Amino acid sequence: MNTPSVVQSNPKLEARGRPILPKKWDGKAVFDVAEVAEIFEMNTWVIYDLIKRKEMRAVRIGRLVKVPRHVIEEMLAV
Repeated sequence: MNTPSVVQSNPKLEARGRPILPKKWDGKAVFDVAEVAEIFEMNTWVIYDLIKRKEMRAVRIGRLVKVPRHVIEEMLAV
């Protein structure tokens, strides 16, 4: 079976033919809070607050908090 090892970004969410997220983030399907804070250039506690207020969707696995790639791309595309 031939499966791609790199997660493809959504072509509808590209700004002027360029991917929204920098190449550094290629291949990642989910991001931890520190990575999301770096992408949005914010403090991690701001990201935790956005998740708590349900302004940013996230997945919780025990104590881990992960944000799916499509959530970040949708927020940056606006």
